[in-house]
Amino acid sequence: MLDAADVNLDSGSEDKTQSILKCVEYSHSNLSPEAQKLLLCLAPFKGFIDRADLANYSKQLQQLESFQGYPFEKFDEAVEEALSWGLVSPMSDEMPRLLTIQPVFPYFLKTKLAELNEETRHALDTGFKNHYQALAELYEQLMGSKSSQERQYGLAFVQLEYENLFSALQTCLRLKDSFYIFVCLDEYFKLTSDPSSRLKLMERVCKELEKYPDRFLDRVDGYQLPFAFHRLASACLAKKQYSDARSAYEKALDAYAKLDQVDKNQKQSWISMTYHQMGRVAEEQRQYEQAQQYYQQALDIKIEFGDRYEQAGTYHQMGSVAQKQRQYEQAQQYYQQALDIKIEFGDRYEQARTYHQMGIVAQEQRHFEQAQQYYQQALDINIEFGDRYEQARTYHQMGIVAQAQRQYQQAQQYYQQALDIKIEFGDRYSQASTYGQLGLMSEDLKNWAEAGSNFLQTLQIFAEFNDQHQATFTLSNLQRVYQATQDDALLTAAAQILNITPDDLKQHFEPAGESDQP
Repeated sequence: MLDAADVNLDSGSEDKTQSILKCVEYSHSNLSPEAQKLLLCLAPFKGFIDRADLANYSKQLQQLESFQGYPFEKFDEAVEEALSWGLVSPMSDEMPRLLTIQPVFPYFLKTKLAELNEETRHALDTGFKNHYQALAELYEQLMGSKSSQERQYGLAFVQLEYENLFSALQTCLRLKDSFYIFVCLDEYFKLTSDPSSRLKLMERVCKELEKYPDRFLDRVDGYQLPFAFHRLASACLAKKQYSDARSAYEKALDAYAKLDQVDKNQKQSWISMTYHQMGRVAEEQRQYEQAQQYYQQALDIKIEFGDRYEQAGTYHQMGSVAQKQRQYEQAQQYYQQALDIKIEFGDRYEQARTYHQMGIVAQEQRHFEQAQQYYQQALDINIEFGDRYEQARTYHQMGIVAQAQRQYQQAQQYYQQALDIKIEFGDRYSQASTYGQLGLMSEDLKNWAEAGSNFLQTLQIFAEFNDQHQATFTLSNLQRVYQATQDDALLTAAAQILNITPDDLKQHFEPAGESDQP
């Protein structure tokens, strides 16, 4: 009701609500007439205002006829008056430009706004929307920066501005207008590892897009519609909702085919990207033949239209499919083709991903020295670019290589480096694999107490994430430790994690021939 500025909100309410509104009304009435007029322009904001950016906001409003007579040169003075009366306040002494809004103040402003004509209200929505469309592009660029400082800056501002950005997006969708703000919000959820919120956002956006007229695809910005379905599919894929992902990618393909205001090469590039992603969906479902067909479709388009750089990503995934089928020679060839293109275009950062995969191929063939060289190349690049998170994956693999060669002290160091980074970044699920490897290494050394402790950590994480498949493998590891130690404390701890009785688990752990349990 606050958001809708329902003028009947206080009907039958208790005195507290009336008191709050009276306080806000009293503060507002003490503002100068000019300040009252200008502060009406803050009605669309929710929770947060960047005072330093209000000049850009006023420029957007000045372009609209309804606000031609507004004295925007005194906007900052009006904000200062609002500060004096407690209607807005600084978030901190260190950053006085960042303001929080007294929660009832936007509601109060909307009741005042309701007294103006519809044209002015519509113009205010338009100016607010246009302002945040520009800001969203800036924040997206910052979040995509290779500078960690710029990336963190972008993330911090999207977190502060989320309600404003989302409100502007809602206005875009309601007006059936350009809605590119969604890309900024989608990237934010990707970078903050929040797949559930990301999927919820994209489902909501695409539901509204179903109401868009077909002629939107004839606009210069019509590409945004298939972009949205493409990103919805990506969000479904991240949540392993494969059928929904495939359906959304198909909608994106259909929409791309209908675009008229886009360069042919660009359109084909987007179509090839979608086929590539459909390959990812099939690959994750272990439908390798289907995945290879989609990747080949993507690659054929990229070759036909001379998009050599983008071929690298598809060669890389074709290498992944071959690797999963243990076709190591073929996998190595695909990875090498991907690497050659990345070197040709000087994309050193992306080379790390392919070196890492080439390391895994060598490792799986027990070519440990070659694997170590590839991993070191990947690690060096990630260190060079300050990508600490990606270093964890490579440290983990280097630990496996060292362990396979019985270089246990070195393996321990690598695993600990990987674990420290995963803990630092809050990647709880990924920690399980490293705890599992530490457990296997302790088992090799007959250090049963440490092995049991690490396997319990692994089991706890898989239980938290309801990953029954991986939990079953971990139980097999714990079974070996229990049979070697007969440690009832280990049995009790594992049973507690699984929410079963120690006796039930003990039956499962008994050696074959001593129990009827599988």
